[in-house]
This record gives sequence, C-alpha cells and structure tokens, in this order.
Amino acid sequence: MVDSVTNSTAADAGAAKAATSKTKLSSDLNSFLTLLTSQLKNQDPLSPMDSTQFTNQLVQFSQVEQQINMNSNLSNLIGLTQQSIASNVVNYIGKTIEGPSSSAPLINSEMKASYNLTAKAATVTIAVKNAAGEIVYSKNGETTEGVHEFKWDGKDSNGVQKADGTYSLEVTAMAADGSTVDTSTTVFGKVTGVTSVNGVTTLLLGNIGIPMTQVLAVTDGV
Repeated sequence: MVDSVTNSTAADAGAAKAATSKTKLSSDLNSFLTLLTSQLKNQDPLSPMDSTQFTNQLVQFSQVEQQINMNSNLSNLIGLTQQSIASNVVNYIGKTIEGPSSSAPLINSEMKASYNLTAKAATVTIAVKNAAGEIVYSKNGETTEGVHEFKWDGKDSNGVQKADGTYSLEVTAMAADGSTVDTSTTVFGKVTGVTSVNGVTTLLLGNIGIPMTQVLAVTDGV
C-alpha cells in the first residue's frame, strides 16, 4: 500500500512553518508601524526625520513577506507533486520489475536474477542463502565479462524443495591471478506494495525494497 502519511505530514509542516512566519512578520510590522507613528507625531517640525531609514525598513518587510509567500507556495507545490507520484506509482503493483539487490524473492518455486562481472573471471560461484545465512544452493556461473542470467527452481543441493520467501544471493568471482573480480546483482520480482519514506518512493517485492529511481525494467509478465 502507499504510505501517504509522510507526504501529507511534510506538507502540513511546511504550511505550519509558513503560517508561523507570517504571524511573526505581522506582529513585527505592527510594532514597527506603531513606533514609526509615535516618532512622526513627536518629531521636531524644524528638524524632521530622515525618511530614508524607515522607507528601507518597510521595503525589507515587504521582501520578507514575499519570500514567505514564495516558500509557502513551494511547499504546497512539493506536497502536490509527492501526492501525484504516490498515486501514479500504484500502477506498478502487480507488475514485474528488475532492480539492484543482494536479496531475491522465491515465488512459486521460481527465482530470477542476474549478475554482472566487471572483467573476465577464472571462476564464478553463485550461492543462495536462507535467512540464517546458510547456503542452500550453489553453482558455478559464467565467467565472461558482462551480465549473466541466473535462475533457481527453489530446490537445494539435495533436491529438496525450499519454501517460497526471501533469499540472499552471493556471487564470488576470482581472476586467474587470484584477485577478486567486482560483481553486482539485480533481481526480478512482482511488486506487492509501495511505500514512501522521507520523500523516497520504494517498490516492494515482498519485504525487498527497490527505490523507484533504481528500477531498471518493468514488465507485465512474471
């Protein structure tokens, strides 16, 4: 489900801050005008006050008021934009996405992921671990540089079917000289929900979160 509480709270906070600033500005302006009126009434007619100073102060009050109004309008615009994003992102629910993660969902005894090698490797080992960090399945992977697909049917090394859920992926690649080859993994999964925290919209694959800005692909299929 979409968590719109954060967005509305941020917008409300911005509006409250703007209202407080306006109230203080109004109070300060009233005090200034009261003082100015008193000074004008009691000034020496033979030596009138220089109007330049209080004119500048009035200009400053006007500029501050304009800035407060601008900030208020900006807060409202941000709030509307966040609400629009939250509403549109609901359309992702039920679709299959690809995104970077070291955890992957096993759904209906099927897991799909990919791994990338930054250089050619001599050996590549792909390990699937359960929540306890135990290796339940492992295999040798492709060693050429680039992106490679990985699929798992949920059966462990003994052929026993494992339960659907979230598993972690660990890809270890070694070069011929014994050095480590950098790797990265992406996973595929169906979007089950959407959340937004601190302005970051995240698509959920079960309990795996993929920030919307990091989604690499979206499909209707599984």
